Amino acid sequence: MKELNHLIVAFDGNEDSREALELGISMSKKLNSQLSVVYISKENPVSPLTDTDRSPLFSPVHAYPVGEMRNYPATPVLPEQQEEVNPDSSHDYPNKSHEDIAMESEANRILQHHHMKADIAVSYGEPSDAIVSYAEENNGDLIIVGNRNISGLKKLIFGSVSEKVSQLSTIPVLIAK
Repeated sequence: MKELNHLIVAFDGNEDSREALELGISMSKKLNSQLSVVYISKENPVSPLTDTDRSPLFSPVHAYPVGEMRNYPATPVLPEQQEEVNPDSSHDYPNKSHEDIAMESEANRILQHHHMKADIAVSYGEPSDAIVSYAEENNGDLIIVGNRNISGLKKLIFGSVSEKVSQLSTIPVLIAK
């Protein structure tokens, strides 16, 4: 049996991806393996944040809706706190969109709750392709994704990300339900 040394969790902030992250954290602790969390943004940020943009946006009490997390407060990690939260982070913080920062912050919050460290990355592109590419480029041994319950017609026309990932991937895929 292949050893699972590096687990990749696809995270987009919805309930299913939170369950996938919780499962990934639990498995990583039990297997003593490396954990990476990847959020896929469909588009590169249009305009990078500037210092003048940061001041009002990043006040500690500021919250804003993100993706499917309507009315869910998400507080971004300030650049000076970034090293504290994820010391191995080599991300180019100013080039991320507000949503990217919020997703990274939410993943960090969950990881901190479980006293777990992980690499957190934002990739760009079509979600299923980008998840598989990230896992392959980072030598992942297992991809963990959530399973969103979508309607029959929508699933028939578009398919689900978890199904596409399992079809495209050359490494095992675990769909958390």
